[in-house]
Amino acid sequence: MTYFQEELEAIDRWKHLRQGLFRNEEPSVKLVAVTRPVQEYVAQDITSETLPAFTARQSHESKGTHEDDLRLNRKLIEWGHDTPLQALQFVYHVTGISKSLAGQWTRHKIGIGWTFRSTRYVKASLNTFVYPALEYIDSEDTVKEVYRIYEKEHRHALEVYEKLLAKGVNNQELRRLMPVGWSTSAYVYINARALRHFFKLRLAYAAEWEIRRLAYIMFNKVMEISPTLFEDFAKK
Repeated sequence: MTYFQEELEAIDRWKHLRQGLFRNEEPSVKLVAVTRPVQEYVAQDITSETLPAFTARQSHESKGTHEDDLRLNRKLIEWGHDTPLQALQFVYHVTGISKSLAGQWTRHKIGIGWTFRSTRYVKASLNTFVYPALEYIDSEDTVKEVYRIYEKEHRHALEVYEKLLAKGVNNQELRRLMPVGWSTSAYVYINARALRHFFKLRLAYAAEWEIRRLAYIMFNKVMEISPTLFEDFAKK
């Protein structure tokens, strides 16, 4: 099941116009790894999804079945008892996001970390760009015209980059020329508690379009692994 499908389609209403643009890159999200219990606890039917509830039972030294723990997960969310959610961590690989998005994302401080592609070492000559969605513009002709202007500026930035590179300017200085639409990629490490906070802020309609689109995609990935910890967002 795909969640927030209508919202994704609304944001990407002009995606077909971006396909042939100069070095355009669309976002891609892969879920690389998830915390898993060791074999001793797997044998007790403890899974990645039930880890939060299983560890939360320490407070009462209680026991429960797999289904009991799924129910307890929902109760933990309902009660706002978020600490056990830190038992579960996710690793995402995200590509096709802009430097502008990275600037917003790194304002999240707790329970999350990143390894971004370094623009100090990776040369811009091989890089791509993230074009704006322009979902608020109704005229296709206007959108095409705006994209042509973006293309022109992106080409110009790379031309200047190559000229200065030939003159011996270091890559770490040349990255200053790149617009915030320059694409980047990252591995993201985030626990379930921090991920809920991210979704609370970035699934909201008031969030900026690019990070909201990313949140929709990340949400769909995590719902395949631990729906009881996040399904309330879909219901809202």
